[in-house]
Amino acid sequence: MGDIVRRKWMTMMDAHAGEVEEVYGGPVGLIWEMLAGEDADRALDPLAERAGLAGGTRILALLPGPGGPARHIAREYGATVIGLVALPQMVDLAVRGIEEAGLADRVDFQQGNPLKMSFNDGIFDAAWGEDAWCYVTDKDRMVSEVFRVLKPGGTLAFADWVQTGPMNDEEWHTQDTFRIFPYFATVESYADLLERNGFVVTDGGELTGNPVRMVREIRGRLERGRETIAGIFGEEAYEDALQGLGLWEKAAGLGLVGRGWLLARKQ
Repeated sequence: MGDIVRRKWMTMMDAHAGEVEEVYGGPVGLIWEMLAGEDADRALDPLAERAGLAGGTRILALLPGPGGPARHIAREYGATVIGLVALPQMVDLAVRGIEEAGLADRVDFQQGNPLKMSFNDGIFDAAWGEDAWCYVTDKDRMVSEVFRVLKPGGTLAFADWVQTGPMNDEEWHTQDTFRIFPYFATVESYADLLERNGFVVTDGGELTGNPVRMVREIRGRLERGRETIAGIFGEEAYEDALQGLGLWEKAAGLGLVGRGWLLARKQ
């Protein structure tokens, strides 16, 4: 995907997003958060259990889109969940979802910047993420913020799209490789990032499953949600996201991208 298209995305950020522009760099990243957060991934239930997401715990769901992961944690594990989302419009969707699910007493959402959270120090037992951190450019700053708001002994558990195969410079600059993320992390680089910010990494790896099939499912969500997504971000951003998913599917088929997970603790 060319630099001209990327610059175009960077200038199309919704004006209400404010500082979130420096996190996502454009509406396609926010569309991805919205799509990825529509439904929780039950394949991550073993990770949630290992992270101790249980009743009596207070969980930060970081960038949960319209709230699917936050609802799942509250419903399945009895935890109290605070979701930090990127856009006011997405807060409205998330709140509507918890009201329909009857979870308003255990889940709340607020709009904010994950690079500069408004939460006090040491108030969460755990932080949780599902497939939305790949768009954050300054991951180092975000992770330092997560460390700050966790209690001593708190847990960070997340899954994300990562680089799983070698990509040379030419591949990064051709139409043959998905090039929407600001850069690709690997499981190893994520682990290094966590450790630099004070976490002790206890486990991690690549998730099993077919990433191509998952990208196709995301494309289906995009197509079904065209009216809502185009209404928030514009028709041009919708078409760009659709094109990007096609490139992403090809990269997944070549084994260049997949999903990884990590579990870490704050000492």
